[in-house]
Amino acid sequence: MTTNESATARPDETPASVHSLDRAPVVTTMPRLGRGVCWRDIVREIELDELERETRMKEAA
Repeated sequence: MTTNESATARPDETPASVHSLDRAPVVTTMPRLGRGVCWRDIVREIELDELERETRMKEAA
């Protein structure tokens, strides 16, 4: 650094770590499920849908 350069960083050159301290952490809550419904069942349904979609894509190709 020369004597003519500023020791402070310009606002557009701030490191990413500084920006992460400015933001509040993102907190997500799981929605409440109806009686007798569990997340394991929902995840399994999603997985089965993805498998069916992949099968259809392979058959179409």
